[in-house]
Amino acid sequence: MSSALAILAFVAALVLAILIHELGHLVTAKRVGMKADRYFVGFGPTLWSTRRGETEYGVKALPLGGFVSIRGMSPLDERDAPVLDTVFSPAALDRAARDADAEDPAIRAARQAEGATATATATDVVTRFTDGSPPLTRATLDHLDAELEKRGTPPQMRAHIVRRTQETARECDTRDQLLLSVREILQTEVGESRRLGDLAWRLERGDEGRFYHDRPPWQRALAIFMGPVTHIGIAVALLFALYTLLPLPTGEVTPEVGQVLEGSAAEQAGMEAGDRLLAVAGTTSEEFEVLREEIRSRPDEAVTVTVLRDDTEVELALTPTAEEDPESGEVVGLAGFLPALEEQRLGPGAALQRATVGDELDPNGGVVPMLRLSVQGLASIFSPAGIGDLVSTSVGAQERDPEGVVSLIGIASLAGQTAEQGTAGLYTFLFLLAYLNVFLFIFNLVPLPPFDGGHLAVLAVEKVGNLLRRLRGREPDFTVDPRTITAVALPVIGLLLLVVFASFWLDITDPIRL
Repeated sequence: MSSALAILAFVAALVLAILIHELGHLVTAKRVGMKADRYFVGFGPTLWSTRRGETEYGVKALPLGGFVSIRGMSPLDERDAPVLDTVFSPAALDRAARDADAEDPAIRAARQAEGATATATATDVVTRFTDGSPPLTRATLDHLDAELEKRGTPPQMRAHIVRRTQETARECDTRDQLLLSVREILQTEVGESRRLGDLAWRLERGDEGRFYHDRPPWQRALAIFMGPVTHIGIAVALLFALYTLLPLPTGEVTPEVGQVLEGSAAEQAGMEAGDRLLAVAGTTSEEFEVLREEIRSRPDEAVTVTVLRDDTEVELALTPTAEEDPESGEVVGLAGFLPALEEQRLGPGAALQRATVGDELDPNGGVVPMLRLSVQGLASIFSPAGIGDLVSTSVGAQERDPEGVVSLIGIASLAGQTAEQGTAGLYTFLFLLAYLNVFLFIFNLVPLPPFDGGHLAVLAVEKVGNLLRRLRGREPDFTVDPRTITAVALPVIGLLLLVVFASFWLDITDPIRL
């Protein structure tokens, strides 16, 4: 796989993680009865969208994240009334009748001069009422169809409801009779509501009880938290797949030659990577440590080493170089090659343990230690010393720390470099993705809007504030002033932007190499 494909795969995986994050919000909000009317990837102009039920799904032009629109989170959101109130109120019937009028300026002017209510043209009238209500027109039926579609009514059911309403309307003398008939039609076609937010509820009661602030605090918190927590699930899944599908070092060495050092005694003897040691000076063993001791015990002494190369036994004349052991001070013989490490796939249980909490061989290979290291790293980056170092590095006053802050551009670059490293590169690629998802979990929980953690913080403050008001015998109607949130959030967001742009600049001008 080329570097470009590796980068594209990384970007695709990141977009998928964002999709899953927003899906966590969407599914949880719907399960607790909230109204989520939009689920989009990206921002800006809409490139494509489709409606499934009451939710519009789509893709926007700038793939810089995604969002789920939960009704009631914005103070500008409006509630949908029950279908009967929306479509068949006198005002709605009157508007529909006016829409059905012929677009003749003379007719409109005459009616305005007479002060008459809308009567509509004869061809558009389905029925007229004797109680003085505006007539039922075909425009009202179109309005009914649109409202049914908006609330997620299946097309066939929608057509049946509209057709039955038109047939029944001709037998109704008053608007109240029509309302009663349409209510019976809806109950027959849809049935009774069985849970908050189902189709029957949406038609009969509209958005009653479905706005964000209508739900209990624990449901609101759950709908918010289930977005970031999906990143933990993604990270565990990636690491589990990594540890079960790829052969990994066990910490043990094998008699196979992994690397021959340049200019070493092993190179002079003709040893090659991939050779498997069978015997040293007549001593045969399948244990590398036994053969290693035979070499160490013969400094500057010519010995015969038997290796297996391409299914053929080859004898090599090796003279180990005499070197002093820094630990014992003893002079030992060194051949100058590195043994290959033993590799194996982990079983499901061992893989799950390493993917979650790490193990003795890789204590930092799990999500829990990654969380700890990420928090420590963020604390270091956003400390006064960390910000100072980042600014100094950005202006070229000091060299870049290869273990310092990296932007998404830098991570994508590292992902591209893994394409050159075979299996080891795939390991690094998946590990980078897992680590990025752990970071996204923490980053999204920053306790300031517009992050998910900001919404959770507001919920916590309001919960504590209302608890104190109850204890004092006061009405629990405390809400956080948005102006207060903005005053606190702006300086922090400014600091975040400084780190983001500085890290972008460094990753473009001084990229880190694996």
